[in-house]
Amino acid sequence: MPPSPRRIEDIGRPRQLRRVRHYPGFIPQLHFIHRLPVEILALIFLAGTEDDLFFPVTVSHVCRAWRQVALRTPPLWRRITLSPKERMWKERIRRAGACSLDIQLLPVKSRSRGDPLQADLDPYSIQWHMHMVLPYINRWRSLEIAFPEFAPYLWKAALSRVCAPARAQAPLLEELRLIYRGNDDPELFTLFSGSSPKLRSATLNGIRLNWLPSLFANLTYLDYAHHGFTAGHQAVHDVAQMLRVSSQLVEFKLTFPRKPVVCLPCRQEPVRTQVVLPQLKAFHLRVEGKDIPFELARIATLLITPSLNTLRLVDLGRSYHSFASLKSFFYIYALPPSLSHVRIEHGWYDPRMVTPIAQSHSKVRQIVIKRPHSPEQVITLRPSPRPRKASQPAPIDWSTSGGYVRGGATGRTSSRDTHFRIQRLDVQYL
Repeated sequence: MPPSPRRIEDIGRPRQLRRVRHYPGFIPQLHFIHRLPVEILALIFLAGTEDDLFFPVTVSHVCRAWRQVALRTPPLWRRITLSPKERMWKERIRRAGACSLDIQLLPVKSRSRGDPLQADLDPYSIQWHMHMVLPYINRWRSLEIAFPEFAPYLWKAALSRVCAPARAQAPLLEELRLIYRGNDDPELFTLFSGSSPKLRSATLNGIRLNWLPSLFANLTYLDYAHHGFTAGHQAVHDVAQMLRVSSQLVEFKLTFPRKPVVCLPCRQEPVRTQVVLPQLKAFHLRVEGKDIPFELARIATLLITPSLNTLRLVDLGRSYHSFASLKSFFYIYALPPSLSHVRIEHGWYDPRMVTPIAQSHSKVRQIVIKRPHSPEQVITLRPSPRPRKASQPAPIDWSTSGGYVRGGATGRTSSRDTHFRIQRLDVQYL
């Protein structure tokens, strides 16, 4: 007799399965995954949460043993992506126990199947989402807020309570990401009541912040896109002041996007005071438009980076032609002698500049060139043999206007030290 068709209300119920008959002497084989120590299994679960937000829920529904491991691993539930599913996120906060929290506000409207994603940029909804996690601000390990489109009062809705003058400190915060390219509000925000001693990484785009030493003095990574409310010498002054506070940077990415309206007063006097970043290892100069902005070139000339070994010249617009001010930039910017890796992309590239870089910098070991519709070209340079030195080398003189110069007070250099004093590129432009 054929099996009777299942009814609609029985679809969610499992079928009654027959038991497997075990013969005498049969020993069931235990799957190797069950032989793993619980600690290793928990680490595997933690690795899965980096790519899938709902991975903890998935693994907790596999079997009883995995559910026990998942529920007893608080870091598995620390990632909180705010959305209208309030009960679910409160339960994840409860399961995280005393563990620090990673807070994300990436507003997206709920959608039906097949419809494209839409940003939910209602200020009242955003303020309500932030209200849910503000009582746990002393447990925040990271904060990420990204608004993909323009809507009024977004920063005020998201950061109004975070900028409270008291009881808004974030003592455990290590990473901060605030991104809103369409921002038109020039208000200056002071975050976390001016106190976040463990903050090490910041990515900022489209926001003005009060750059206090108690907030940003310990930064080692900064990805900064200027807000655009100031330009010219005033923008250079603002960024220079930020870098004086964050002088412990190891990696620095800088962009000056163009905005149609500059609404704040501009400074008329040029900035001449140099900024020392003694620990900077990697420097990224990024251009979005058709040419190198004045502010970007000026900041590069003000920086003293004795430990810099990686320089990346990035063209976000992927220009087919070299920038018009490329010659002027390399005339005023002195490449540091510690440089070992250089990456040149699109509009930053000119075939006449590669050879001078290799010849004037003895420590350069690799030059990577990226051009439109061409694969990356990697040029690996061999270290040149150095002559024997009869005495201890003299210290580097930082006070000279010509960049990094090796020599004593007399300024006399021998032919052996020529590769230390040729720092600006001697490129013949026809």
